[in-house]
Amino acid sequence: MRNNKTTLELEQLIAQLEEENELKTKWLSLVAHDFKGLFSNIKYLLDAMTDQSITPEIFMSMLPELKQISEKNSKTIQSTFAWVNAQTCGFKIDKKPILIHNLYLEIVENFDKEIANKELSFEYKGNTSLAVNTDRFLLRFIIKELVENSIKYSNNGDVIELIANSESDIISITLKDNGVGMKSSRLNTIGTLDDAPYTGTMQEKGAGLSLVIVKDFVEMLGGTISISSVEGVGTKVKIELRDND
Repeated sequence: MRNNKTTLELEQLIAQLEEENELKTKWLSLVAHDFKGLFSNIKYLLDAMTDQSITPEIFMSMLPELKQISEKNSKTIQSTFAWVNAQTCGFKIDKKPILIHNLYLEIVENFDKEIANKELSFEYKGNTSLAVNTDRFLLRFIIKELVENSIKYSNNGDVIELIANSESDIISITLKDNGVGMKSSRLNTIGTLDDAPYTGTMQEKGAGLSLVIVKDFVEMLGGTISISSVEGVGTKVKIELRDND
């Protein structure tokens, strides 16, 4: 009986390792592909300017797109480092009381430019004094990535809501938008990197890494994440955390 249990445990461990290895392989392939494209574009522009096959005016007209690609790659690297650092043996969850409303204000302020560009309205719904006992670094990363995704897939003039509630010892944080939404086929690939990269409503580029890391971080906090979405109606992402020591 013990041998059978040990065999089952080994099979489960092997399956988990194979799944993690597949994810890392996709991750590295995606990052490598993105950076290859970025450096190819930079080299092309520099070579074209050197041999004068394009005018300075054309060169300048191509810089905004190159800047956008560079910013997307920079975010990918930042997300990668955040995930890698959280996976090291030395990383430990540091739980402290975190005021959700204060964290919300801090994060939304970081996206002032993007919010203004799309003329979005951000609303906080819930008790402004509601706190959750959790790791600030991980929670901030989770909410920041969800806010960024909501902005990316919202249309001009849309409303985005952060809803914070508590019931017993469960704290729920929900990001709700009325943006482009997702097809059910896309919804089924959330957190897997399948079908990446993705494009926002103003051609914002995303590698699809953010929700992979968000899902990982939520699980590290002992929480759960659920996503519901309807194409053309919007998306709702709900995080539930147990507020205990």
